[in-house]
Amino acid sequence: MKRFSTTSIRLAVFVVLLVALVIVGCSKHPNEKQLKALEDAKAAALSAEQKAADCSSEKAKLQAQLAEAKQKLEMMKQEKVDVAKRLAAW
Repeated sequence: MKRFSTTSIRLAVFVVLLVALVIVGCSKHPNEKQLKALEDAKAAALSAEQKAADCSSEKAKLQAQLAEAKQKLEMMKQEKVDVAKRLAAW
């Protein structure tokens, strides 16, 4: 009998907690604090997306500059080899 009453008490406490959570958690509309948090989150997300786009364009620009510099370096190396050959033949 004692085991039955302990189980019944635990079940009753669980049901009361469940009902309390449902009542507290379910509302028709978000409150002002929740709306403000949502707007802040949206603004932060948009800002982060814009920053990511800016970083991507900056990266592409820097990669293009790097490729141009590497090409120029190869041209200079080839010119150095050509000058060395001409000096050796002189």
